This record gives sequence, C-alpha cells and structure tokens, in this order.
Amino acid sequence: MKLFKILPALMLYVVAVTFQSCKGSNALPNGYIGTTQEGSTTMVLKGYDPTLSPGFSVCQPTGFGSAFYIRDKRFTGSAYEFVPATAAKLSEMTEAPESGWESDAAITDKTTYWLRYTPSSTSYTYVKVRVAYIEGNDVGIEYIVGDSSNRPNENTGGGVQGRFEIPHLNPDNVFVSHEVTFNNTVKVNYSLEWNNIMHHAQWVAFTFDSWTSLDNVGRTEAWAVDPLLPDDMQTNEADHRSDGFDKGHLVASEDRVYSTEANEQTFYYSNMSPQLNNFNGGFWASLERQVQTWGRSGIYQTLYVVKGGTLDELNANFQGDGASTDDKGFTKHGLACPKYYFMAILGEKIDGYKAIAFFVEHKAYARPYPKVDTYTISIRDLEKKTKLDFFCNLPNDIETTVESTYNLNDWEWN
Repeated sequence: MKLFKILPALMLYVVAVTFQSCKGSNALPNGYIGTTQEGSTTMVLKGYDPTLSPGFSVCQPTGFGSAFYIRDKRFTGSAYEFVPATAAKLSEMTEAPESGWESDAAITDKTTYWLRYTPSSTSYTYVKVRVAYIEGNDVGIEYIVGDSSNRPNENTGGGVQGRFEIPHLNPDNVFVSHEVTFNNTVKVNYSLEWNNIMHHAQWVAFTFDSWTSLDNVGRTEAWAVDPLLPDDMQTNEADHRSDGFDKGHLVASEDRVYSTEANEQTFYYSNMSPQLNNFNGGFWASLERQVQTWGRSGIYQTLYVVKGGTLDELNANFQGDGASTDDKGFTKHGLACPKYYFMAILGEKIDGYKAIAFFVEHKAYARPYPKVDTYTISIRDLEKKTKLDFFCNLPNDIETTVESTYNLNDWEWN
C-alpha cells in the first residue's frame, strides 16, 4: 500500500445532544492537546462515561457523509472501521494496514488508531487518530485525514458498479436504463431487467433523491412501447387487451412526477404487469404510497427502491373477476402473471443505511386493508423467496448488516 499522504487540516462538525447545552464542550480539561503531526486537528470527544459528566458529541470531518463517535467506551460509526496502531505519534503512522479492521475499537489512553471510512463501494478514506487523554466523560483526540484508495467490491457479481439500487444482473435478460434531462442534467429515471421468456420485467429499480422526489407534474397516460428494448421483445397494448387484468405499473406513475418526461416513461409497456384491479388500485397501491411518503419525507439522502413480481412462481389456473391464467400462470396473450409482488427498500441517511422489504400475495384484498407493515420481511428473506441479489453494490460489510434484519421502528409509518 502506498505511503500515507497528508491532506490539509479539516474543520470538524460537532453535535451535542444531552441534558446540557454544548457550551464549553470543547474546553480542554488539561488545557492543551499537543499535536504530533503538522496539519492535524484536536478536539474533545464526549461520551466516554456519561454517568460522570453528561454530554455526547461526534466527529464528522469536513466532506465526510457520516461521523465517528464513542459508544460503550469504544470508537464506532456507520461506514467506519477501526484498528489500533503501535505508533506513538501520527507522524509515525505511514502505511495503513490491510487486515485487522473491526467495526469498533476499545478506547485506550495514549493509543493511536487507523480509521477506514467507506464513502462508496469503490473507495476508502483513511483517518489517523491519537487519544491524548481520557478524563471523565471526555476523550481528547488528535486526528488527521489522509489519502483515499480504491476499494474493490467482490460482491457486485454483475451489478452496475456504484448504482446501489441495481440488483445482480442476469446475463440471460436484457438490462435497460431510462434517462431523462432534468434541470439541464441527465438523470437515470429508472432501470429494469427484461425477461423475454416471461414477457415481463424481472425487476424495476429507481431512487428518490432531492430531485426525483419532487412532485411537479400529474399523470400523463403516455402509453408507448419501450424504445430501448429490441423490436422483437417489445410488448404493446394488444398484449394486455381484454385479459381481465389491469396494466399495473411496476414503477408507479406517482413514483416519477418530478418531470413530464419522467412520468411518460412509466407508461412504457415494459413497465406493466398483469394485476387484479382490486390489488393494483387497492392494497398494493397503499404499499406504494408508503414508500412514496418515505421517498419524499426529506429524512433520507437517497431512498433506493426495487420492485417486481415472482417470475419463478406464477399465479397459475387463476379464475376470478373476469381474469384468468393458464395452468402455467400466463395470461391469454402470454404474459407472466406473478403470484407474489415485492419491494426492496434501502434508505441512506447521513449516519448510515437501513433496509426493509415487502412481500405480498397477488390476490383481492378486502377493506379495511391490512396494515402495511404486516407484510414486511428482511432483504435476506426476500432474496431467498425471489432468488435475486439486492443491493449487491453496497460494500460487503454494510450489505450483510442491513440485509440480515430490519426494525419496524426505524421507519415512519402512515
């Protein structure tokens, strides 16, 4: 690994949350923290022992998307890893280790540490930290931000690098990414993977961010074939006519109302799935409204969404409400009719990621509809049901954490 390069001193961002104000939170009990490398920054990080002195603060170097802090007398922080060093001074720490990284590290007086921050799936940024003293609730530290390095992600497995919403790509299908020009900038509107054997999208994926979450336009009804699919794969109105099912949007019209062009693209037939009317405009729509509320809440920097139906488990021999499928689960015009529909959701905040999924049977739901949180599962369980690999472009350690479990209290429910 190349020698550590030193960047200029950075300003720091300190947040105080507790029983008292942050006034005086940077007063140094010992009056001084000596520095051991030119350009380093010093501060008092609170939270070591709040029973002795209330107060809590975090260190978020300028340009970093999340902070590190103290919990249970250990350094920790979303998107950070830690390893103690043997050097006494920051200037003596010249090469970051390749192994030994942990999600937290015990805080020891007069000890130095390497911190590894992962701002994306493709890079690391290193921070050197020295504990100058521990006094009551206060830990005096010296730190300096250093070089970044490339970070290979072994888990992408055919995904689109850096696009967290894109699942592992299946080479037997056709990947399509629809773009629009918005505010003089080219934006990815949504993407899909087309399964031509099923005449149905394997999944669709999109994001809510500060632009795409805007609610500027109405429903366009701009029905059209998907111009990015080969001619012999395109579905059209005739493929949906008089089959008893709704043309159910996968990317809902209301998901893309930040521009007229963005909404028009949701009316491509490649984005349609044969859905029962009661399902499409009923319970499924209530789940979509919940996700739209999250996407437009301002709580998340980005909300990543994947939707689809189970193409390996179809609604075979269905009869009802004027709709029917054959013994394999296809409509009268040969479109796959999923037995279940799903959504996988990843929320990115400044302090890390949370994920949750919905898995819902395709059937008529009587009013009053079930509570939307009734059908929540973990991303890992959804992967088992769908045989898809969601959020595979996340760093492996983050992906493992957010996909293995979920907490209803992490989400605000309508």
